[in-house]
Amino acid sequence: MKKFSGYIYIAIGIAMIVVAAVLIKNNFDESASAGEASDTVLQGVIDQMPDTVLPAKDSGPMPIVDVDGRSFVGTVQIPSLGLILPIQDEWSSDNAKISICRYKGSVYDNDLIVCGHNYVEHFGNLPKLETGSEVIVTDMNGKSFFFEVTNMETLGAYDVAEMEAGEWDFTMFTCTIGGSNRVTVRCESTGKVTDTGTEPDVLKAAEESKHIRKQK
Repeated sequence: MKKFSGYIYIAIGIAMIVVAAVLIKNNFDESASAGEASDTVLQGVIDQMPDTVLPAKDSGPMPIVDVDGRSFVGTVQIPSLGLILPIQDEWSSDNAKISICRYKGSVYDNDLIVCGHNYVEHFGNLPKLETGSEVIVTDMNGKSFFFEVTNMETLGAYDVAEMEAGEWDFTMFTCTIGGSNRVTVRCESTGKVTDTGTEPDVLKAAEESKHIRKQK
């Protein structure tokens, strides 16, 4: 009887290992699919950037472009993570499978908040950022706004008030593994922006990016 019970425990253990392996594979596949989807729309966003930086508003909503039936307000670059990602205009569970999304705010009003899934090709590596890391947001006029990471915190998954609290110039967040909390990265403006009439910084960054190269 004891021998039979031992076989049962072994079978259960093997089944658990198989289930875990399947879940890990599904996560990798889903992350890869999300990365490919983001790369594709990134190319569409970059293609609609002007050759020279256009004048931008001092406040108010950001200009929007359409790519494959989805709306985008620009890009975010995180050089230390090797990321350049398109920002969709609005968050939804469907949109988030494609790319990161605007949660609320505007880069012109210094209150922009963006969110994304913890896919490796999206915001999965946000916890690796350090204070002082550079982050660049570029609008669809080709104008880049430079920020640096000044604070990192973990908030509850439903702590909306705390997420929107404070006078942070730019915020990025993603869920932790399991989705119980949110990794939240707060940034402050450095005051640096690209000059009107110059070539958009993001065009060169896109040419050098592994994301754009995948499409060639």
